[in-house]
Amino acid sequence: MKAAFPGIAFTVEGTPKDLASAVDLATRDKYQFQWWAVSMVDAMPFGGKKKGADGGIDGLIYFKPDGKKTEKALVSVKGGDNVGVQMIRDLHSAMEREKAPIGVFITKALPTSVMEREAAAVGRFQSEATGKSYARLQIITLAELFQGKKPDMPYVDPTAGMKRAGREDMSSQGSLL
Repeated sequence: MKAAFPGIAFTVEGTPKDLASAVDLATRDKYQFQWWAVSMVDAMPFGGKKKGADGGIDGLIYFKPDGKKTEKALVSVKGGDNVGVQMIRDLHSAMEREKAPIGVFITKALPTSVMEREAAAVGRFQSEATGKSYARLQIITLAELFQGKKPDMPYVDPTAGMKRAGREDMSSQGSLL
């Protein structure tokens, strides 16, 4: 549009549908980008979409490794061009602090080989229910998100983080007629 109509002013709104629009969102609005990326992996925004210090956690994915007990995976989103091994270490520290067995690192930039080695060194998580092991710290790029890649974990439960509504007191309800 800008090429066809020099000097035009407009705003771009909506959900990114391709890699270029996701990169554009990351450049324009860091928080909207984080919330969008968190939604792409079926996670819930950490802290109810509040802006500010989040302790390195942008989202949570609830899952049931044994089919019964609910665990959480931490999601960290980085929309900048410069990512490094310290970001992987920070997510691992948050996983230890929060006692989360799995962490998911979503990045616009390609991870370095050092980052991939550090993530692999965190180890694997064994699920008794599936008999399968899962990487404890997983790195997913934006390009992989658009190819349909999701975090690899057992029995994701998207409703686990939702609070159940309280029952209404019906004792004082009058009649209509």
